[in-house]
Amino acid sequence: MSLSNLLIIFSSSFMALFPVINPLGNGFVVNGFFTELDPAQRKAAIQKLIFNFIMIGVGTLVIGHLFLLMFGLAIPVIQLGGGILICKTAMELLGDSSSSDTEEPKRNVDSFKWKNVEQKIFYPITFPISIGPGSISVIFTLMASASVEDKLLQTGVNYLVIALVIVCMAAILYIFLSQGQKIIQKLGPVGNQIINKLVAFFTFCIGIQISVTGVSQIFHLNIL
Repeated sequence: MSLSNLLIIFSSSFMALFPVINPLGNGFVVNGFFTELDPAQRKAAIQKLIFNFIMIGVGTLVIGHLFLLMFGLAIPVIQLGGGILICKTAMELLGDSSSSDTEEPKRNVDSFKWKNVEQKIFYPITFPISIGPGSISVIFTLMASASVEDKLLQTGVNYLVIALVIVCMAAILYIFLSQGQKIIQKLGPVGNQIINKLVAFFTFCIGIQISVTGVSQIFHLNIL
């Protein structure tokens, strides 16, 4: 167990997870849910989102395989189901213009509005938008490559490095969302809406790709 090996695991895990989690691109979509919150509510929402993000990511490392065994699930099936779920969420985002609605820009957000956002923090804001089945499948793949036969300690350290990468992804998302309001103000409502729709479209495409990958593995096809 050397420092160079740990750095290789960290860098490879970072490069594998970053394009799938896409904390910058997803940050624009997530910010659309929080635009009407006041600063205190926005801060609380972001903190809950980041907590859920880390729990899902690290929880996958700790008990992910146990859940697969309990329910008799295979990773390709999770990819197929998760990809469909991502497509569904992306379709809702493509059709939802409420995040950019400016009919009542000066209206104070009441408790009902906060409750409405709070109920969405876990689903769909955290899962599957911020961290979804594609990310989970990549984490499973990283776990397989980081496992060392008959060396439990080394395997555990490798898993800790992957957990550190997940925390780094959460930190990037946190920083982006914390400064997101300033970025959105500079872009303006039209620019924000354009970016949200573009990211939602690419999210839909990612969902299709994850589903196709699952189908290709289930039926042993060479589709992509």
